[in-house]
Amino acid sequence: MRKITEKVAVVAQISIALVFAVTAMLYLFNALPNAAAAENGMFGTLIAILAVVFAALSAYIVYFNFSENEALKQVLLHCDSESATHADVKVVKKLVKSCAKKADGIRVKKIKLRLNEQNGLIADLKVDVSRGVTDSVDVLRCLLTDAFENALGLTLASVNFEIRRLKSGYKPNVEKAEKLAKTLTRQRELSADAYEQPFENSCDNCDLAKEGETGDDDAPSETPRE
Repeated sequence: MRKITEKVAVVAQISIALVFAVTAMLYLFNALPNAAAAENGMFGTLIAILAVVFAALSAYIVYFNFSENEALKQVLLHCDSESATHADVKVVKKLVKSCAKKADGIRVKKIKLRLNEQNGLIADLKVDVSRGVTDSVDVLRCLLTDAFENALGLTLASVNFEIRRLKSGYKPNVEKAEKLAKTLTRQRELSADAYEQPFENSCDNCDLAKEGETGDDDAPSETPRE
């Protein structure tokens, strides 16, 4: 349906562009008198309506050609010169939900299937997590990979997770955090001392060298005897 609508929009846009082009040519060769056109208000109204419709069609075509909101209805499982096998999106989503029920600590709330530039299948999942995020996500990802390969004979190009809610039993340890903060502060102080110490030593050495040079200059020089 979307493809048909897009084709109709393109044909209508081309037709309106031809009307504008013909009208411009008529004005250019004075085939359409300006006075008559000015007296007839319907002509100006028609041009304005066509301009608005042309702009709307252009926005529609640009949006649907560059957006990723196209609804995927079927997933290609197998294709050769003799036949092709597709799976309905509802079947694929049901498989995802069945895998999510077997995973502890994670619940899938929304599933979106789409294709990448290489026609690989991408699953975007919005989930609620009630325990460790990494463990829950990894378990569900492995379940999905195994289910798609064995049930559908299909390899997922990517599985993306968006966490909507997180319920975790984690409780912050304030005492441990304070000890770590003190340790970090002490390490910064030691680093600052170690950073400044070489410059101080070098400055002391420079002063000693200057004093040595001054002492050599002040010492009386011996005159060689003849």
